[in-house]
Amino acid sequence: MTTSWVRALVAAVACAAVAACAAGGARTESLSPEGLAALEAQRAQRPTDPDLNLRLARAYHGANRFADARAALATVLLQQPGNRVAQAYLGFTYEGLEQFDSARAVYGALLAGRPSGEVSRLLNGRLALLARKELHANARAALARESELSRTPPDPNTVAVFPFRYTGQDSSLRPLERGLAALVVSDLSHVRSLRLVERERLQALLDEMQLATSGRVDPATGARSGHLVGAGQVVQGQFQEVPTAGVRLDAAMVRAADAGVAATGSGRDQLNLLFDVEKSVVFQLLAKMGVPLTPAESLAISERPTRDLQAFLLYSRGLEQEDRGDFGAASASFRAAAQRDPSFQAAAQQAQSSDAAQSAGGVGSEGNLAAAIGGGGPGGSPAGGTADALTLAINSTVPSGAAIVSGTQTTTEINLPVRNDPVCEAAGCGGPTLPPPLSVGTIIIIINRP
Repeated sequence: MTTSWVRALVAAVACAAVAACAAGGARTESLSPEGLAALEAQRAQRPTDPDLNLRLARAYHGANRFADARAALATVLLQQPGNRVAQAYLGFTYEGLEQFDSARAVYGALLAGRPSGEVSRLLNGRLALLARKELHANARAALARESELSRTPPDPNTVAVFPFRYTGQDSSLRPLERGLAALVVSDLSHVRSLRLVERERLQALLDEMQLATSGRVDPATGARSGHLVGAGQVVQGQFQEVPTAGVRLDAAMVRAADAGVAATGSGRDQLNLLFDVEKSVVFQLLAKMGVPLTPAESLAISERPTRDLQAFLLYSRGLEQEDRGDFGAASASFRAAAQRDPSFQAAAQQAQSSDAAQSAGGVGSEGNLAAAIGGGGPGGSPAGGTADALTLAINSTVPSGAAIVSGTQTTTEINLPVRNDPVCEAAGCGGPTLPPPLSVGTIIIIINRP
């Protein structure tokens, strides 16, 4: 597998240099509008030619003509269901169409083919980028439905945690805004009676709202955001330095129903005791909310992810970099945090995820799919790069006809009432056509055998 991957990577570099590869591999097209028209004219003469349709699909994809790319890929996959290059581009195209369930199904089918470790890492990177795009798309959809959602009572046991607002003067501490929020989410997730909104989901909403920093402690903003993510309670807070090298942390639990403050918590101590301060504030909020805790829950909340403040600061910086789409810098920060404290599991996991996303090509917060594919040549067509390496590697290492069921896993498909997608069926991914405005798809449950 490793040798195949090296060959594929070398071939991808050669493709980028000469803009051509052997038939059946990934091709790099740098087409002007006239060149695209000429390619379409050739396809009119040979409408079922799979190589020609794959070239055209790549060119359409580079021009963000995703529906046209999908149609061209249909022709390829109906004739060559095992064409892994076309399957990979089908996943990219579904991303462009914001049919995220179908894209996820394509990548899942490719992963189930047991590719090499490096190819698996790149595919998981695509999935990480896909999750980020989906969060932002869902946030935009929620904002578009805000009037409807504002009339829907949110679940009172669901909690969202805002990034804490830093009001001090030492800019090196600003990344703790996200780190503290992640820590509070982690602590509250140990309470079985509560459901937590993922930090990344709320951050995507705040990004789409273009919320000013000052809005993070406005109860009205908290209530609005709570309705948009279905949270009945929203934690908002701020922190700053205090004399004698200390830190003060204040937090409030805001009801989404009426923007009323249901509970508050405050702590102050030396900066190196930041975790003690945060735990104190969390316990205060829970006590004032009347949330009973079992001894096991109290013990779990009391645990520290790390006892190295510098490691936590590096981890917090990684979250900040990841939120703005700079996965390379985020990976470096997370790795540095894990090196300082090898027991800091969250940092090690985030480093792996960010590294995969960076390898898969996505660095821009705008989520430009063409840029993720490889940078773009004249006319907006992809000019080689990570996705070329990915698709070539898949073509070289994934056995033809690989099934979703493999190894020690079994799958159970729960087919919801949606219209099947013949393109995805031809690719063997099982992904659906997603009728607007709902995005409903096939759910695949993976059960590990004992």
